[in-house]
Amino acid sequence: MQKPIEFKLAVSPFEAADIILSSPNIKEDLLYWENHVVGNEGKQICTFIFERYYFRTSGRATLTVILENFDGENKVRCMTSGSAESIINIDFGASRNFVGWLKNILAENILKEAEL
Repeated sequence: MQKPIEFKLAVSPFEAADIILSSPNIKEDLLYWENHVVGNEGKQICTFIFERYYFRTSGRATLTVILENFDGENKVRCMTSGSAESIINIDFGASRNFVGWLKNILAENILKEAEL
């Protein structure tokens, strides 16, 4: 299992979701998204699931993105799956490319990146 990649953002989860949704051609890869306000303190959570076909692996990869601010910091967690080929589990850079695509969309708002 690959480790999730986490970003800290300068904008709220809902603001980040708006940035993602307004990105050109986003609908081609978007399978599902939802957002919720949790509790009376205005905590926010957004979930996105993207899917993309990669010729280099001859298959589809998914990117699950969770935006939340439950501990007071605006965070994004990215998890890829399905990008590896065959028994030896090599994805030929497909997962890095998929996460990089999201990083480019949110680049102006990333404060800090850390691998969990």
